[in-house]
Amino acid sequence: MDHPVAVPATDAATQLFGSFHLGEFELALPIGALQEVVPFPEAITRVPLAPPHLLGLFNLRGMLIPLADLGRFMGLAESGDRRDARVAVVASGDARLGVVFDRTGEMLRLSSGQVVPFRHGSESLGLIQSAFHLDERILQVLSADALARLPGLPQVLNPDLAEQARQRRLAQGRRQQGVSFRAGGRHLALPMAAIHEIIRLPELEHSVLADDRCLGRVHLRGRPVPVVDFARFLGLHDAAEAAEAAEAAEADHGEDLRRVLVLRQDDTFLGLLVDEVDSIVGYLDAQVLPMPPIEGQTGLLAGCISRGDSGHDDLALVDAPALHADPFLAHLARGHRDLYLVGADETEAQAGRKRQRETWVTFQLDRLMGLRIEQLCEVIDDDPALMRPPGAPPFVRGVLNLRQKLISVIDLRTLYGMDEPDDAAGRRILIVDHAGEKYGLVVDAVQSILGIDRAEKLRVPTLMSHHLHPELQRDLHEVAELPGHGTVLLLDAAPLLQRIAGVPALQGEPARIQAAT
Repeated sequence: MDHPVAVPATDAATQLFGSFHLGEFELALPIGALQEVVPFPEAITRVPLAPPHLLGLFNLRGMLIPLADLGRFMGLAESGDRRDARVAVVASGDARLGVVFDRTGEMLRLSSGQVVPFRHGSESLGLIQSAFHLDERILQVLSADALARLPGLPQVLNPDLAEQARQRRLAQGRRQQGVSFRAGGRHLALPMAAIHEIIRLPELEHSVLADDRCLGRVHLRGRPVPVVDFARFLGLHDAAEAAEAAEAAEADHGEDLRRVLVLRQDDTFLGLLVDEVDSIVGYLDAQVLPMPPIEGQTGLLAGCISRGDSGHDDLALVDAPALHADPFLAHLARGHRDLYLVGADETEAQAGRKRQRETWVTFQLDRLMGLRIEQLCEVIDDDPALMRPPGAPPFVRGVLNLRQKLISVIDLRTLYGMDEPDDAAGRRILIVDHAGEKYGLVVDAVQSILGIDRAEKLRVPTLMSHHLHPELQRDLHEVAELPGHGTVLLLDAAPLLQRIAGVPALQGEPARIQAAT
C-alpha cells in the first residue's frame, strides 16, 4: 500500500497537472512529464513475446514509442472501444512512453501544500507518486519514472533518430505545447502557457453582466470568473445546439464533457466554455500557418497548426493576448473583478480566518481521527519486530531504525487506554517531529486526506470529553462533522509530543541505543 508523506505547508510554489480517466479511476500526471496527448494510433506494430500490457510500438513523427495499456496492468476490465481513447506521451529522461487512457479530464493548478507525496518500499514499483484532494474527490498522481519502468517495456534507444529529430526541431523553430479542444464543431487550440486551469463545468452563479454569450460566473478559490460560451462568442452555433451536443455526450460517456478553460491576466480571470477538451498537442513554430480569421472576429486567431502529415484535423490556434484585449471580454473580466471580488473580500474580512482551509490526514484509532498535515513527516508500514528498550513505559512499542536513525515508537492505543484491535493488518506508523526529534505513532489504518474549513471545526462537547481517556482529553480539543465521513476527532500532536519528550525513560534512549549498536 502507498502512504502519504507531508510536505511543508508554507511552500507557495504551484504545480500543474493534467487529469485522465481510466475505468473507475481518475489519475493525474505532472504537466512537466507530458510531452503531448494524441488520439489512439491507427497503426501499431506488435512486439513478439510482449506482456499483455504492452500493445506494441507506434510511430510519432519518426520516433518509435512503446504503447502501454495501464488498465491491463492494473487488472481493469477492458472497454474494447478505442475510438475516444487518448494516449499520453510521457517523458522520463530520454525515454518516451505512450500510456492509454479512456479520455482526458482537467488541467489543475495546485499549491505544493495541496499535493501529498507518497513513499514506497524498496520492492515497490512506486506507480503512484502523490495524491491531492479536490472537490470531494482524491486524484492520484502517476510517476513518469515508474511508468517507464513497467515490466517488459522495451527501451527504444536510437540516438541517431533522436539527434535527427532534434536537428529538425531546431530548424523549424521552438517546440511548444498547446491544449486542443472543440467548440461548435471546430477544432481549436490555445497555447498551454495561456491557460491557468481547466475545470469541469460547475453550476453557474447569476451575474448581472450575463447575456446571450456570458452564461454566468463561477468562483475559483474566491476569484470571480465570468464564463463565456466560446462557440457562441465566435458565432459558431447557438445555445440550443450546444445543449443538445452536451446531452448526447453525457449519454455516451456518463458525464458532461464540457470544460471551462480559465485564462488569467494579472488580477482578472476569464472562463471559456468549450464542448470538450481533446488533447495536449506539441507543435513547432513552422507548423503554425497564417489563416483568414473567422468572420466578425478579426485578430482572435494566431494561425493554424498544420497536422496534415499525421492524419489529424488542423487546429485553429487562438491568440490569447487578443482574447484579453477584446473589448467585450475585457469588460466582462474587469467588471466581474470589480463587482464580485469586492463583495468576496468583505465577506472574508467579516469571517476572518474561519474560512481558511486546513489539510488533515485521517486515520483510524477506535474511531476516525485526524492529524494536521504539517505535523506529519511521513507514514510507514508497521514493524512488529521493534527493539524495546528496558524500563520503557508500557505505551512505548519499541525503537525503530528509520534510515540509520533510531526513533521511539508510541502505541497510541495503549497510551489512550484502548483495547487491542480485532485486526492489526492495516497498522501504520505516523512519523512526527518535535523540537528536531522524530517519533512514531502507531495507528490502526490511514484513511484519506481531507480539506477542512476552520469554520467547520467545533470544540469537543463536554459530554463527549467526559467519556474520553484522560490522556486523550489532553490532546483532543476540536472535532469536525464532515458529509460522507461523519465525526472526525482532530488530534493536536503538540501536547502529546511535549509529554513524550519529557518522559525520563525516553530521554536520550534512541541515541544511547544507536551508540551501543
